[in-house]
Amino acid sequence: MSSITVPAPLYCRTEDVLEHLPVASTADYRKGEVIYAPESDSNRIYLVVTGKVGISRIGEDGREVLLEIVPSDEMFGESAFLNIPRRSEHAVAMEVSKVMSWAVSAMEDLVTTRPRLALALLQVLAQRNAEFKRRIESLATDTVELRLARSLLGLSERLGSAEEDGSVRMMPLTHEMLSRYIGTTRGLVTRYMNQFRKRGYVTYSRNCIHLRQDTLRAVVGVASS
Repeated sequence: MSSITVPAPLYCRTEDVLEHLPVASTADYRKGEVIYAPESDSNRIYLVVTGKVGISRIGEDGREVLLEIVPSDEMFGESAFLNIPRRSEHAVAMEVSKVMSWAVSAMEDLVTTRPRLALALLQVLAQRNAEFKRRIESLATDTVELRLARSLLGLSERLGSAEEDGSVRMMPLTHEMLSRYIGTTRGLVTRYMNQFRKRGYVTYSRNCIHLRQDTLRAVVGVASS
């Protein structure tokens, strides 16, 4: 019986961006409020101070793909460095959030005088690129069940907090949101989430998701057998 091992988390940085960034202005966003959208030019780089931000992209067929969920102390909006007149991504506050931002021109000046900041940003971009490659590979080779399990594990590493009973607590993620994240239908996500719940891998409500990482890793290990 073949098995698939779960790679180590990609988000284990060796250089802390926050140590090299100066304090900048902040803005508060309500849950569901748009930070930037395809129709609005954004020439800023952002840092989530508190809350969480969802980064999505609209495909040519009009469907929305959830690229990532950015938690506190992580950055987003790096595509502004490319100076593209019209980008297809947009950023939305997934909960009440406070966001700090810097103009691209200011960030360019900073990285020329602070080489450790430049290194930290390169590490962030490299880790993010590696994660996207992994997800693309998963889309091409994994079943929906395996993609969902892998995604829940990955999200729990970044977004979760450990509970006393050994589970990991995460923010509530709707089945629609998960379907946009793994590239499938809401119905299939509901089907497998119900199966995971019956097997004791996850419990979920409108308030949160509790995930049993060890048991779900075991599922990932035999899902393609």
